[in-house]
Amino acid sequence: MSTRTEQTGASPQRPRVLEIRHAESEPPGAYGPALDDTAETTTLRIWRDPASIDLTDFDAIVVLGGAMGVGDADRIPWIGDELDLLRRARDRGMPIWGVCLGAQMLAAALGGEVYTSDTPELGVHRVSLTDAGMADPVWGGAVTAPTPREIDTVQWHFDTVILPPGATLLASSESCVNQLFRVDNCYGVQFHLEAGGDLVTDWLSHPDSRSAVAGVLGESATDRFPGDAAAAEGITAPMADAVMRRWLREVVGHGRSRW
Repeated sequence: MSTRTEQTGASPQRPRVLEIRHAESEPPGAYGPALDDTAETTTLRIWRDPASIDLTDFDAIVVLGGAMGVGDADRIPWIGDELDLLRRARDRGMPIWGVCLGAQMLAAALGGEVYTSDTPELGVHRVSLTDAGMADPVWGGAVTAPTPREIDTVQWHFDTVILPPGATLLASSESCVNQLFRVDNCYGVQFHLEAGGDLVTDWLSHPDSRSAVAGVLGESATDRFPGDAAAAEGITAPMADAVMRRWLREVVGHGRSRW
């Protein structure tokens, strides 16, 4: 595992965040500056690092994306290990922020279901906050354009979730109802608010990933995908920074659930 801290060094007031990464190509992206500025972050590369870590060393967990799925547990042993880790974290009341695959892992760990969607979401699509999302202390007021409810953001997922018990739905899209949810002090974010043009370009540079996207979108739309992501980035990158800072300050910083 590796640890990132600010040049000024770690402080007792800075939350200790465990960042679970599923691939080097899936970094925190636009969430990164908030983590670097306000937290002491340790990266667990779950495909090579043991998941049997002491959770008393951490105050919160951020779970990033990946090309694999919860349903791949039979062929990828660490998926089960990660689910066990997240369940242990929730037994401690630890806040968790899950991104795409991370949101699906969070849902599964909390008793929800993950399944392959009939309509994969790939490209830049609109997500709309629910009334609960508008009232949420982390997400409410974070959207500034084109309306206070709507976000045009990168989507890259073939699976979707049935929400776990007790979850509050915070956002939906036209083809995927469960885009953003909260359970207590945990958030599952299906969309890639953290991904801009450069990150999408990197993802599409992998032949298998490009082939999977082109099989759904076609070659022309796949070629446009990085440009579409770059165009959305002026809104999504500041928003990713804002919501991560709010979560770290208002939820993790309190050291307990607010709901």
